[in-house]
Amino acid sequence: MAANSQEECNLKGERAQVNRAKFDPRPLTSFPGCGVSAPCRNFFGEETMAKRETPLILVVEDYPDTRSLLSSLLRSNGYMVVEAGDGREGVQQANRTNPDLILMDLALPELDGVEATRQIRQRQVHSKTPIFAVSAFATSDVQQDALDAGCNEVFTKPLEIEPFLGKIRATLNA
Repeated sequence: MAANSQEECNLKGERAQVNRAKFDPRPLTSFPGCGVSAPCRNFFGEETMAKRETPLILVVEDYPDTRSLLSSLLRSNGYMVVEAGDGREGVQQANRTNPDLILMDLALPELDGVEATRQIRQRQVHSKTPIFAVSAFATSDVQQDALDAGCNEVFTKPLEIEPFLGKIRATLNA
C-alpha cells in the first residue's frame, strides 16, 4: 500500500492528525468484491477468502467447445468465469484467482483432474472450495477416485442443465 501523508485538521476546536492515503495503483481486481479476491487471515490466523459480490467459477476443461459452452452457460446465469485448458493450468488458475467454485473435467492432458484436485486441496485456502468433477467417463471407480481426491460432487456428461445449475446455486448460496 502507498505511504500515508499527514494533515492537520480542526475537529470541534481540537487539533487532530488525520491520515490520508495516497493513490493506490493496484488494479481493482486485487480487492475483495471487485473480481479476484485475495487471501486474508481470520481471527484464528487461518487463511480464508473474502466474499465476492459475484461468485467466480473456474472451468477446467480441455475441449474448447465444451469449455466455451460451460462458460457461456455460467456467465448467462450471472457468474464470473475463468478458464483453464488442462490440469496444470487449472491448478495455476485456482491459485491465482481463488475461485468460489471449480468445475473440473477428470480426463485432462498434462495433469488429470483427480491429481489437479489433490494439488488444489493442498492449499489451506482451497480446503473448502467446492470442486465439482465433470466427466463423460465417470464409472463408479472414477467417481470414487474423484471424491477421494477432494471433489464434492461428480456430474456425468452430458449434463442435465437445470439440476446442475441448481446444485451450483445451492452450493454458492450456502
